[in-house]
Amino acid sequence: MNLEKHIAVFIDLENVYYGLKKYHMDPDHPDAHHNLFLRLQEHYGKDKIRMMEAYADFEQLDLSMMSLQRKRVHVHQVYGNGRGGEERKNAADIQLCLDAMEVLYEIPEVTTFVIVSADQDMIPLLDRLWSYGKKVELFCLFDESLSKSAQLPEFCDRIYNLFEFLHIPQFQNLSQMDRLVQSAIIHIYEWYEDPNNFDKSYGSSWIKKDFMRKFRLSDAEANDLFTRLVRGRYLEPYEIGVDGKKFYGYRTNMEHPQVRLIVKIAGYMVG
Repeated sequence: MNLEKHIAVFIDLENVYYGLKKYHMDPDHPDAHHNLFLRLQEHYGKDKIRMMEAYADFEQLDLSMMSLQRKRVHVHQVYGNGRGGEERKNAADIQLCLDAMEVLYEIPEVTTFVIVSADQDMIPLLDRLWSYGKKVELFCLFDESLSKSAQLPEFCDRIYNLFEFLHIPQFQNLSQMDRLVQSAIIHIYEWYEDPNNFDKSYGSSWIKKDFMRKFRLSDAEANDLFTRLVRGRYLEPYEIGVDGKKFYGYRTNMEHPQVRLIVKIAGYMVG
């Protein structure tokens, strides 16, 4: 039985999590069609995967370790510097490389190594595995985070585009403004999902102020973003009556197919 399990999967989850976060995508998505771990098992076959290892500082990630473990993923807690965004640093990729090399030397039955990461620091590992006669496959996001100079495809037998693998190809070529529109749609949708905002309306002036604060925009930029949302019909007027008074605001237009898709990809149930 163990001889049939010849595939080892190593996931730099720290790298993948923040890469997908730009698109409001959860690697452990509730829909199996978009779930990284379930898609890998479907692609290679559960009976052929000997191990699936995921590395990250889970204290900094909004992911359930128990959910991953139920999917037969071995989680490895690798502490970082406790910072977020571009300031974050941890040793997830280093630990991944060390463990992959240990498997290379100690478990010769593993003939295929699958690496999920866009980090060019993985090149020495890819090259070493390949030079030992192992089949090496790489999964990464084909966006600006993928180094154009690293030429990663030259160091593995096959490279997969995570946008296509996770069935989200429409997000691959988003411009910075497109991403901002996407983030704004999710922000407003989540505002109404917050129980603290029950029986409230989100007024245009408050929306713009929150855009300035959350997305670090100037007043003019926040106004331009709001205008784009209204003109594109991503938002619709909304009014609510409280104590005989009417309050006017805007909410996401769930009749808009693009809005529905963005909200669904973000992991929310859309009827």
